[in-house]
Amino acid sequence: MQRFTLTNKDNVPILLNFIAQKLQLSKKKAKQLLDHRRVFVNNKRVWIASYQLKERDSIEIHTEEVRSSLFQKNAILFQDKHYLIVAKPAHIITNGQESLEDELRVYFQDNHIQAAHRLDKDTSGAIIFAMNRDAFEQMKTMFKKNLIKKVYRVIVRGGISKKTFTLDTPIHGQKAVTHVKLLKIGKGASYLEVSTETGRTHQIRIHLASSGHSVIGEMEYDRKPIEHPLMRQITRQMLHAYQLSFEHPYTRKMVLVTAPLPADFNQCLTLLGIRELVPIKSE
Repeated sequence: MQRFTLTNKDNVPILLNFIAQKLQLSKKKAKQLLDHRRVFVNNKRVWIASYQLKERDSIEIHTEEVRSSLFQKNAILFQDKHYLIVAKPAHIITNGQESLEDELRVYFQDNHIQAAHRLDKDTSGAIIFAMNRDAFEQMKTMFKKNLIKKVYRVIVRGGISKKTFTLDTPIHGQKAVTHVKLLKIGKGASYLEVSTETGRTHQIRIHLASSGHSVIGEMEYDRKPIEHPLMRQITRQMLHAYQLSFEHPYTRKMVLVTAPLPADFNQCLTLLGIRELVPIKSE
């Protein structure tokens, strides 16, 4: 991480140019830092290349490179001839080029493997892959009927006083319901368990941001300055798909898997003092 303050000697008030000059980078490389949401101005995340800096502005640039974790066999949470459930690492997309789906096809030497749903690139946790076309269609139908129960773990900004609450603000005009349970609170942060009745895009992130408790590391829906220096160092949203459960469409047996919290998630809990339970007042 590097920090600068704009002075009257600087003649590059445009943020993109300022980054390129100070770090001796090409504008293309400087733009990548902005695109990856790695730049803060006065503790507020900024990604507009043409942003106009002012004298005494504080510019903080996080230059460490984030690399995708490769799939490993110990990430398998469930496997039979129909489905494969794995713990997806952060910083890798679900499907498409250079995706987890691609890695699984190479690892198992099977091009029929197909993601049955998606997690955001920077969301970690349990995700289901179908081993054949019929299994994919069966799972697709189950998701449409909300027959897959998903539970997430998330770390958010600010202290929350309620033990449980529900967020139901519509998203893009569609019904959206998110249930929240408080697990622990720390210094300026809270650790939550979240489940959803509906599956709108970015639903958890949008609902929590609208409640005033954005997901830590959130780079799209959090517009507030981040005063806590440790929070500015988080390279992805602290959202983890913790548990999946459903009735297997072929065997009719219940499947329940839990994806262990990844190292960066545990580290964030520790840094923010959430390891020790703070007494929570009853509603």
